[in-house]
Parts: sequence; C-alpha cells; structure tokens
Amino acid sequence: MTTTHSGPAAARHAAPALAARLAQARRDIDPLLREAVDSLPAGRVSDAARYYFGWIDPAGRPTATLGGGKSIRAALALDTAAALGAEPDAALPAAAAVELLQAFTLLTDDVLDRDHTRHGQPAAWTVHTAPTALLAGNALLSLALTLPGLPPGAARLLAHATQETCEGADADTAFETRTDTTFDQCLTMTRQKAGVFLGATAGVGAQCAAAAPDVVDLLTEAFTIAGVAFQCANDLLGIWGDAARTGKPTGSDLAGLKRTLITVDALAHDSAAGKALAGLYAARAPLDSAQTAHATELVNATDAGRRALDFIDQQIQHTLALLEQAVPDPAARRNLEALATMPVTYYTAYANEEGPRP
Repeated sequence: MTTTHSGPAAARHAAPALAARLAQARRDIDPLLREAVDSLPAGRVSDAARYYFGWIDPAGRPTATLGGGKSIRAALALDTAAALGAEPDAALPAAAAVELLQAFTLLTDDVLDRDHTRHGQPAAWTVHTAPTALLAGNALLSLALTLPGLPPGAARLLAHATQETCEGADADTAFETRTDTTFDQCLTMTRQKAGVFLGATAGVGAQCAAAAPDVVDLLTEAFTIAGVAFQCANDLLGIWGDAARTGKPTGSDLAGLKRTLITVDALAHDSAAGKALAGLYAARAPLDSAQTAHATELVNATDAGRRALDFIDQQIQHTLALLEQAVPDPAARRNLEALATMPVTYYTAYANEEGPRP
C-alpha cells in the first residue's frame, strides 16, 4: 500500500483529538436529541428510543452516560458548517437530525440482520421486541425530517438519502440468498446503504453555512465516497474486530454468510481458499464457531483484507481531493480531513492482532 497521510502513523496521532471532537459533538447535540425524543408520546416506542440512545437501561432506569454511538455524523455536520464559516450553533439542528436518522437506520439494521448487540449492550429489539424497535426507528425518522431549525432543502436532501439507504438495505438483505453477487453490485449497495447518508450529512452541514450549490454537491460526493470507505472498514472489523472494543461479536458477518465488500472479493478469488469459502457459503447453513474461525482463515488466505485496505486508501484520497476543491483553506478543512481519514483511524484502533494492517 502506498504510504499517505491516511496511514497508521497519522491515524494514531489523530485518534485522541478525533475522539475528543466526537465526544464534544455528542455533548453539543444531546439536549436537542432529548428534547426531540421527549416530544414522542409516552410509551414503549419512546422507551425503545431512549434505550437506543443509552439514556435508560433495559429495566427503564435512567443512566449516567450519554451513550448513543460515536456521533460521527453529528461532528461532520457541525464541522462542515464551521469549515464554510457558519456561526458555531448554526448546524446544531442538522447535527441532531442526522443522529436521529442514524438511529433509525441502526434500529432497523439490527432487526434485519438479527444482530443482538449494539453499542456494547443488548440491541434494542432484543429488549423491546422487533416490532417496537422498528416503530421507534420510524418515529425517530419522522422527528429528524421535521426538526425545527433545519436549513432550506435539508429535509429533501435527508429524505432522498433515507430512500437510498432503504434501497441499499433491501439489496443487502437480498444478497443473503444470492450466489451471483459481484463486487460492483456490492459496491453499489454499500454506496446506497452507507455512503449516501454520510454524504447528505456533509451536504446539510454545507447548507447550514448557506454554501453555493456546487460546494454542497462537492462535499456531498466527497463524504459519500468516505462513507463507502468507512463501511469497508466496518466490514473488515466484522471479521477481524476486537469484540471487547467494538462492542459487537467478531465473525458475525461470516457466521451469517453475509456478502460484504470483503467476503464477495474473497469468494471470487481464484484460489483453493476462495473455492473452499464458496463451498461453505453454498451450504447456506449458518456457521458455528469452529467453521467461522476456519472461514476467517480462508478469507485471510485470499488476501481480501489487504485489498480492502488498499481500496479504503483509494477512496480516502479521492475524498481528500474533493475536499480541497470545496474548502481551499487547509486550516478550515482540517477537521473534515480528520473525519475523512477516520476509516483508517477506526480500523487501526479496533482491529484485533490477526487483522491486516495498513
């Protein structure tokens, strides 16, 4: 892999500052999130939403933590607006809206994928039932698109991104019963499911600064590409993540025979390992722990992890080039570059010792 400023040394250097920035973004939007969720009718749906955000425990007791994930999208909306000269609080409603939308996507994803863990705790559907978790996600979606203070055009951009996300999630589910999924098809699905929403987040942040349409478009495309890179890093962690740090079981993608950018590449590899992995997938039976460990070895033998890291780096370089066009001032775009290179930071911080390294 070509050494760039998105490499591991830069990632380690940026990680503490980036973590602090994300934590601050969460603190900044927490009051707006709570106000929005508190506007829901009291009942099981609002309880499931509060549980997702970490404000109550499974028994319904208040907690002392902010919870709710990494707040990447909140930070991106805030930092995009700031990079373009907006007032400090101008993007707070947009930042809260994208976190509400993120909650909608993850509440839904966990039900579709039957994932039992989210943010290091039992997923909402395992505590509040799948129907209630889905309804909570729908309620948060409605709050996001009607949140007071959104800039003109924001609801339309976010609604379009939500439609693309749903289309991508449907394709992801359909891939589970297909044997002919190609890398390009998986890439299209990933762009829809993960990229477009992150891109819309940057676009809404730019709208908060009343940016010109071409700047909004540049930043939207830049972070759509970054979103694909981030999902690819997440797919890597699905195979080589340290469960104690990611908060999700390692190997669940392979155990569930999911087709991700990593596994589709490995399945297509013309080698004994690729063919053996294809044999496991062809049986269409969920893998036990021993089979999952074997499948991990097979993926590793195809070198799909190394190719994924190269792919991530290519996407990051494309993102950085677009950022330079949209925000010419290097100082103004510094935080955006940190978020753009976060796929490497994220993977480096959360991968176990067996995973490939940048």
